[in-house]
Amino acid sequence: MNEENSFKLLNQRQAAQYLGTTVGTLNSWRHCGKNTLPFIRWGNRIRYRKSDLDAWIEHQLINKLDEGGENV
Repeated sequence: MNEENSFKLLNQRQAAQYLGTTVGTLNSWRHCGKNTLPFIRWGNRIRYRKSDLDAWIEHQLINKLDEGGENV
């Protein structure tokens, strides 16, 4: 992985687009603790490291495969 990309910070809109979801969904996950998606809080700003998003995606894939889900 490129070191520059591993520390790239995305705002909520960018992170939502990268994950294929909405900012509202990210807000819900963060406030309800539904998913363990790491984030950084700077005052009233929320940022996500691209490397954390990539790791979270991989973890979701592993969980689905371990549960006998199909790799679609």
